[in-house]
Amino acid sequence: MQYSGGQTKASSGAVVPVVWYLLNLLALPAIGFAVLAWLYLSSEQVPALRRAHTRASFYMSMIGAALIFSGVGVFWLLFGNTGNFWTGAIVWAIVLHTSFVLWGMVSLAQAVSEKPPYFPRQFL
Repeated sequence: MQYSGGQTKASSGAVVPVVWYLLNLLALPAIGFAVLAWLYLSSEQVPALRRAHTRASFYMSMIGAALIFSGVGVFWLLFGNTGNFWTGAIVWAIVLHTSFVLWGMVSLAQAVSEKPPYFPRQFL
């Protein structure tokens, strides 16, 4: 029996990859990324909206890791093992990590409302 305020159509499941993206960033880094990679590799037979969120989440995980590690590497090359390196690397990593978490929260809101993620369409 359907409630008066219940859903009238089935969900696309777009929330699942975004939740794993956020888990990858906040709670289960290695496990979250492994599940996200598996979702990405098996996303051909899923609805288009879920596939779009899966690809965007996977690409954002890869972009985030590349930006954070390359930035920390640049600070290491510039300053060596000094206080300037540690200050710059920590601020860089925190700002980028926070930015990617905020993108995940906006993407989660988009997935809940059954809208595509904010991501370039040619990569989805």
